[in-house]
Amino acid sequence: MDRLALLADPAVRSAFGFELGRGLEYHASIASTQDRGRELARSGLAGATLVVADQQTAGHGRGDKTWLSEPGTALLASWIFRPAPAEPALFALLAGVAVARALRTFGVADLGLKWPNDVWLTGGKIAGCLAHGTGSECVIGIGVNVSQRELPREIAETATSLARAGHEVDRLALLARITQELDVVADPAVRDDALAECRRRSITIGREVEVTITEKDRIRGKATGLADDGALLVETPYGQQRVIAGEVRVLG
Repeated sequence: MDRLALLADPAVRSAFGFELGRGLEYHASIASTQDRGRELARSGLAGATLVVADQQTAGHGRGDKTWLSEPGTALLASWIFRPAPAEPALFALLAGVAVARALRTFGVADLGLKWPNDVWLTGGKIAGCLAHGTGSECVIGIGVNVSQRELPREIAETATSLARAGHEVDRLALLARITQELDVVADPAVRDDALAECRRRSITIGREVEVTITEKDRIRGKATGLADDGALLVETPYGQQRVIAGEVRVLG
């Protein structure tokens, strides 16, 4: 039984939020938990708040991409951190480590991280992390494919779900575990360990890649490492390039 909808009950929501040390909003359906989280962050009144939804109708992916969902199929949530634990690009990487660690506690192994913000399982994207922030706060949005048996045609070749990989995971329990792991990687004292795990889990480092920075700006080369600020290091015929943001296609 999936228990996420229990958060619709104010008493359950209050108790669960207390256990997580956060205010908690639950929406049966919302355009985007990330938009709502950013709205709350801009208000200056949110503190440590978590926005979770059973369905998104206009969720955000990287760039102009969208993250749409059917009710009851994905874990969709955004966490407000104040003060911001890191620059958004770096915290999105660290959030990928948090998701991988959380899923490991449910017996999900062989998880990889694809720069800059995707978690992969058995050759397909299982989760994505998206961060927005300023110097005073950061909103990290995470979507995890949980119970989908069928995926839209446009992503079926590159995405998967926990259910398709043979894992039955309760979204409420996963939400709690990801929250705990996010709090861990947000601590600057353990950042080196989280970055080291990010490098170990990387399915980008050591591969030939094409990075699209803008429609007219692309670079090709070998991804050789990950800088401490989260930048991808790419060795090209013209020297090493530092890439802070972009769309990566692995060539081989």
